[in-house]
Amino acid sequence: MRIAVTGAAGRVGRAVAQELVDRGHQVLGIDRVPAASPAVGMEYLTDDLVNLPAQDPRLANLDAVAHLGAYMSWDSEQADAVFSANVTGTHRLIRALEGSRVSRFILASTGEVYPENAPEYQPLDEQHPRRPRTWYGVSKVLAEDLVEFASTHAGWATVVLRFSHTQDPAEVLNPDSFFSGPRFFASRRIGRERAAGRAAVVAALEPASHDDGTLLVAHREDGAPVQMGILATADLAHGVVLALEAGTTAHEVIGLGPDTSADLAQFSRDLAGAAGLRTVDVTFPSDAAPSYTTSNVRAHELLGFSPEVGHEEFVRLAAEAHARR
Repeated sequence: MRIAVTGAAGRVGRAVAQELVDRGHQVLGIDRVPAASPAVGMEYLTDDLVNLPAQDPRLANLDAVAHLGAYMSWDSEQADAVFSANVTGTHRLIRALEGSRVSRFILASTGEVYPENAPEYQPLDEQHPRRPRTWYGVSKVLAEDLVEFASTHAGWATVVLRFSHTQDPAEVLNPDSFFSGPRFFASRRIGRERAAGRAAVVAALEPASHDDGTLLVAHREDGAPVQMGILATADLAHGVVLALEAGTTAHEVIGLGPDTSADLAQFSRDLAGAAGLRTVDVTFPSDAAPSYTTSNVRAHELLGFSPEVGHEEFVRLAAEAHARR
């Protein structure tokens, strides 16, 4: 197939594009910034989705689209940017594809539409009510609805993939990582806790506030495990590729995550042990630390999806990347 991948300069977009090329597909990468290292053989279009014209002739000969491009922020001051990229951008992309030969459209969504950190029941599945609590979550609800409308309006086979939390083994032990630093490193988490006014948590983190060699071992006041679904980037990318190649019709919503949620306290201890780092135990208010599980049943049944990077392999790869860095 000839497939467009939006957000092709991002970590998931790059991985999806590379796997598609490796599997013999023709790939058009779309991003508002140039790719640092595009997959060999792929074409590239540098443009912002919000600027795409209706019935864009550059997209006329596509068979399928993986819409991964998005703006991620949980800062209410960034709400306009989030809406523009995730809602207006999705709308403009759908309009740009009108009149094309596209028959399949995949949207990257998120468990924040539920949201995962306030589950009404567990394990979370695709039937869970969507009651987001952030502008980012709201933007993805609206993007999902736009794609469902396009399925009916344009007759496309559409798939909404609700991603679990994604980590890359190469970045998880990098304190400067946007995704990993504030979750695993005490020195990076303390700023968020200061802003939230959690004095007890700040006091516990203070001894390691200038130490990038100490990982956070999180506990909850209510005694529940601190746990969440963590999926390696390579597994997530493979799930997107499977959705592009699947034979589903009409509109489907599929949660894409690991088979087993990660215990973050044990995960941090194992990462620290493998990489030779220290740990600090910190107890958080129960609403400030995740505790949820997700269902992967539909991903198994409809896509044949099974994650390959398990806990031990993830820790090994992360420690190797840390040693190289």
